[in-house]
Amino acid sequence: MVRGGLAVVFWGMSRLRIAGRARPGTGLCAVLAVTGLGIALPAGAAAEQASRPTSTASARLDTGGRQACAFLANDSVRCWGYGEEGELGYGNKDTIGDDETPGSVGPVNLGGGRTATAIGAGDVHTCALLADSNVSEASNVRCWGFGGNGRLGYGNTSNIGDDTGETPGSVAPVDLGAGRPAVSISAGGAHSCVVLQDANTPNDSNARCWGFGDNGELGYGNTADRELRRLPPENIGDDEPAGSGGPVNLGSNRRAVAISAGARHTCALLDDGNVRCWGLGGNGELGYGNTSNIGDNFNETPGTVEPVNLGTGRTAAAISAGDFHTCALLDDSNVPDDSNVRCWGFGGNGGLGYGNTNTIGDDPGETPGSAGPVDLGAGRTAVAISAGGTHTCALLEDTNAPGDSNVRCWGYGASGQPGYGNTNTIGDNETPGSAGPVDLGTGRRATAISAGGRHTCARLDDGNVRCWGYGANGRLGNCSPNNIGDDELPGSIGPIDLETPGAGCPTSGGGGGDSVPTPGTGGDQSGGGIPVGPGTGGAQRNSVNPLRQEALRARALRSCMARAARKPTRERSRGRAACLKRYGRTPARVTDLRARGVSKKQILLSFTAPGTDGRRPPAARTYLVKQSVRPIRKARDFARGQTLCKGTCRFKVTRVGTTLKLTITDLRPGTTYYYAIQARDNVSRRLGPRSKAAQARTR
Repeated sequence: MVRGGLAVVFWGMSRLRIAGRARPGTGLCAVLAVTGLGIALPAGAAAEQASRPTSTASARLDTGGRQACAFLANDSVRCWGYGEEGELGYGNKDTIGDDETPGSVGPVNLGGGRTATAIGAGDVHTCALLADSNVSEASNVRCWGFGGNGRLGYGNTSNIGDDTGETPGSVAPVDLGAGRPAVSISAGGAHSCVVLQDANTPNDSNARCWGFGDNGELGYGNTADRELRRLPPENIGDDEPAGSGGPVNLGSNRRAVAISAGARHTCALLDDGNVRCWGLGGNGELGYGNTSNIGDNFNETPGTVEPVNLGTGRTAAAISAGDFHTCALLDDSNVPDDSNVRCWGFGGNGGLGYGNTNTIGDDPGETPGSAGPVDLGAGRTAVAISAGGTHTCALLEDTNAPGDSNVRCWGYGASGQPGYGNTNTIGDNETPGSAGPVDLGTGRRATAISAGGRHTCARLDDGNVRCWGYGANGRLGNCSPNNIGDDELPGSIGPIDLETPGAGCPTSGGGGGDSVPTPGTGGDQSGGGIPVGPGTGGAQRNSVNPLRQEALRARALRSCMARAARKPTRERSRGRAACLKRYGRTPARVTDLRARGVSKKQILLSFTAPGTDGRRPPAARTYLVKQSVRPIRKARDFARGQTLCKGTCRFKVTRVGTTLKLTITDLRPGTTYYYAIQARDNVSRRLGPRSKAAQARTR
């Protein structure tokens, strides 16, 4: 989600100890998983992508909540991922990148012959800055996707880009109300912001924001009347032009040089190098040493508070706002071992990179400057920073060191979004510098990096784009909904095909059809993966492909649920039930459940994977596992048992009949435990029948 001039869980082949500590004897889980495919209903807000000073590359790539967009050399735009709300801009609701290449659908239509200079991908909407043309327009901004809360800025809440023939180019530009173009743009969770070209107008801060404003993320404060009635600030852009709010007050005679819209907050880099943030402050993401919102009270604007304290005498060169955290790239300090990166806000899952899970910026006296620099490695500094949903990535200065890809990522790793070939969280008890570089391919370095909701994309020095992390809905663009980076390295997967019109996905076997590729060069094919490659008999599109059928069923359920959500309140529940009845399936019973005590505090479970639809493939990938110190004989016993894996134990498996293993840890020595399992439908999460119980005693 950037600007023009500046810039649950699947895990595989590793054992993951679930974060947090349990009471002795309650049990924690580790999963031994095999290769497979993940398809899930999309969720999560978007995060601002890389902010990089003086870089054009960072404005030409962005990841959102469930989509990504990139430029080609000719400045045309390709978008891929989840498309139900029109956020891809192709005049339909299709998902792109799950079984076709992003290049196969051609460029996003921005208007007759128009190209773009910057792109911003939000949660479920996208915005672009258009290139100069001979067309006489008051604005150079187009937005498309979900229109709720006025985030598109067209004076209504209609979606753009989800209906046939309705593309971003088919609507007028966003009215910014300023008579001058924008020079950078950022799309956040439910709002959008721009920096306008300087007009040298007194008291014009050159920043405009529109969309959802309840938390003050638009920066306009509240009216006395609404505050008296205990109402939040009004949205902008839902029944008035986007520019009707006027300039955001950033302080006396201050202007913005970059702006970053996060999930529910916004930050701006000012012309004096200071940073101001506003909106939701509940996790310290504003950096003011408290949890107060800024911009939601009468006469309270970003300019009424002091700049964020980045450290004595320190200023910023770039800013990036994520879901509930923020990161800044600082000016040169000439201080040895100062990595020039500061992060603040929610610290769970190591997203701040300080080797702990502390939240920064929420307590009095605790500011970003007090936290010190993020350790990126001995003597290393960053040239770009990107705060995502629950992870962060930095682009480091080049060292020409062999094998150093110049990318470091940290934070939550369950889907492989850091890109280290495992599902480990980075930054919670180690620093990003200790994790080493992300493998982008032999000899490859990145020129831009973007951290999205649960995935990451990088523009490489050869012009190609690689993405990794959570793969559902085609957001990685590699013809598969599989995760990348959880049990393989990003460099082991080929780059995304952004250019070839009409190109299909890679083929296998001899039938000439398109296969569903398994990512990575390795993977235990005998353990439930789909055979891919010449002579392996891989699944072909012209035969019945269960994974393809499941993807279509998931898409149909999402569409049905979206339609049900738009019904009158009294009809919604009935509509949702009808959707689940039509598109839900009931998995078969889990069989061959065995339990074995392997140590004083560990028990190993093994069982056979049933189908997600009875005994038909593909296999169920998520399971409800219950543990009890009493026998599990009846439904009541099962309901009272302790739920493991926070309610959903996930496995990367596709083949029915695969043996799955689950290690339960932190148990009481010399104690007998009882277990039973139900499989969940991969699409609707409907539970199948309960397995027979198994028991084991710790040693």
